[in-house]
Amino acid sequence: MYPIKELLEGLEYKIFGDLNGIKVHRFIDHSKQIQLGDVFVWESNNRTFVEEAIQRGANLVITQHYIPDCSVPQIVLPSDMFLLKDKIAYLTYKKYGQKIKTVGITGTNGKTTVASFIGQLLTQQQKSVCVIGTLGVYVNGEKLERQFRNNTTLPFYDFIQVVRYCYDHDVEYIVLEASSQGLLDNRLGSYPMDVAVFLNIGKDHLEFHGGMVPYKKSKELLIPLARKLVVNNNDEWCRSVAQKAYIPTIRFGNQEGNDVIFSNEKYLNEEVKYEYEVNGKETSVLMRNSGYHNGMNLAAALGAMLGLGLPCDVIYPVNLPAGRLQRVPNNKGIEVLIDYAHTPDALEACLSSITVYAKKNIFVVFGCGGNRDKQKRKWMGEVASKYATKAIITSDNPRNEEPEAIIADIIQGIDPSKVMVEANRRNAIRLALATAQEGDVVLIAGKGHEKEQIIKEVVLPFSDLEVVQSYFDEGVITKNDPVA
Repeated sequence: MYPIKELLEGLEYKIFGDLNGIKVHRFIDHSKQIQLGDVFVWESNNRTFVEEAIQRGANLVITQHYIPDCSVPQIVLPSDMFLLKDKIAYLTYKKYGQKIKTVGITGTNGKTTVASFIGQLLTQQQKSVCVIGTLGVYVNGEKLERQFRNNTTLPFYDFIQVVRYCYDHDVEYIVLEASSQGLLDNRLGSYPMDVAVFLNIGKDHLEFHGGMVPYKKSKELLIPLARKLVVNNNDEWCRSVAQKAYIPTIRFGNQEGNDVIFSNEKYLNEEVKYEYEVNGKETSVLMRNSGYHNGMNLAAALGAMLGLGLPCDVIYPVNLPAGRLQRVPNNKGIEVLIDYAHTPDALEACLSSITVYAKKNIFVVFGCGGNRDKQKRKWMGEVASKYATKAIITSDNPRNEEPEAIIADIIQGIDPSKVMVEANRRNAIRLALATAQEGDVVLIAGKGHEKEQIIKEVVLPFSDLEVVQSYFDEGVITKNDPVA
């Protein structure tokens, strides 16, 4: 239980109603998550949410504005709601989090993959681990089916619930993705990180942050939460983070002198042997051909293990998470890959890794999100033109922009001889699969694991994987098939 007196100490507040007998077990800011005895933290102006929370069993409301005719006691914090999160974070760590080691990961590309790799490495050492990120909340590989919101970095009060759950279920490690927007929104409060991992910086979310400088500064909000850093020594921004942090730092990269050295990659048919030196000791791991960037992602995970004080002398094979260079089996002899890549750097990492082994044509299907950074659209087109035989430009989540306008921005960067346009994403995927022949590679990029598409204000069910599977399940006869 959280002591109300300690929680309110040092804050400006007023109490309306009688708090005697009220015991605080959980803080919830989403009315639909409320259970009997919870405290509802109201941060909006919609009174309906307060009434729903009370009906569901909230026994106390914490709010910035006084609520007239409220049927339960309320604590009004006119200017200290932000500080409230820090107090709750501190008390949560003090009561529940001290026995759980926590790793936070930030960077433009690779957060989900690195979080998954760290989770798998911990599991290989028989550790109990919770991984929080874009794919959801997983405890020891099983998805935690709770009413958590769908954010890369969980909203603060959801995160606090996960910490308590981990405490109650003897989970030893929490590994989480820390997005720039999540850090800027204070979704972690002042909750301490045993290890903070800085992967890279690229051009993304600039429409939200207003430029590269504020984008970098938002990610650097992870530094004061950390006890140790793990940084990509190949990345100039990550090196600058290490220089300004003044805390113990572990460096990974492909050069001598790093704590984790990605020393070599050997191609063995469809597999790659990734070789490393970790604190001077050699180790290696076999994976399906997943590209140089995933060799670096594994180096980051090994750096995190070093930061946690755990040895990595023997590494068993690890798997990429869903929607990351995910192969879709088929009987047409086409290699079909689905990846979440939605930035120029991520798309280049995928396509450049494919060119290493592709024997024939490379097709790429992608679009760009509407009402998002317009600058990157041309750059995405340039990357596609550089590596792909043919780029099929389509919709991603067009939101409130016209798909054709987004596509026009993208094709500015593409060699006209290499481009095909099909605004309907389902039809674009089917076009690529129908055009590709045996031995070709088709990369479907931008949405990965996602199962919805946003058009105007409507969220529609949509899965790249299901579109591909249904195409092959139908046994579609194309111009490349023998005539029956």
